[in-house]
Amino acid sequence: MGHDDNIKDAWLLLRNSHASALEELYNGHYLGMINFGIKLTGDREFTNDCIIQLLIELWDKRKQLPHVENVRAYLLTCLKHKIIAEIKACQTRNDSHHSLHNIQDNTELPYEAYLIRLQSDKAIREKLSRALDKLTARQKELLKLRFFDKLDYDEIAALSGISKRTAYNIIYDALKMLKTEFYASNENGTFLTDAILLTLLISLLA
Repeated sequence: MGHDDNIKDAWLLLRNSHASALEELYNGHYLGMINFGIKLTGDREFTNDCIIQLLIELWDKRKQLPHVENVRAYLLTCLKHKIIAEIKACQTRNDSHHSLHNIQDNTELPYEAYLIRLQSDKAIREKLSRALDKLTARQKELLKLRFFDKLDYDEIAALSGISKRTAYNIIYDALKMLKTEFYASNENGTFLTDAILLTLLISLLA
């Protein structure tokens, strides 16, 4: 069976709620997606965060996913839409001055200054810290391994003595709970894109 057939099988398994299929799609398409995203944004970290959130959304919507013949093309299209949505959300809700023109010009997204300002915002850091306190020690440990230490799921599983599927499920549940808790205590309605939320989380895990 060829690589393309394996990917098609993984897509079918994903639609049937097999968590391991998500890992197979990640392993088979991460390089293509990260290179594609960097060409659009000029920013590896931002692109990587978008890929992570895209995979989480695919899992959330697995029952509604369509049958596709070209999985690679479908993932790249989804990633492009995700990147644009993240930039629009940040631009619209936080006046972050991201520019969609940068996507067309393949220049680096100018959001570093905005991110630095958020990192120094005491109220936002306290909200995120309170949300982080709701997680178990195990969840925080795996989040640190994944997003701060930059380990892949194979490495996390080996280091923690668990399966890749268990590692993925713990991290997925932790991220979902973190977002829920953050916005539950978000009285002033501050909106952060998933990519920025993850970046702020990394600064707290450091």
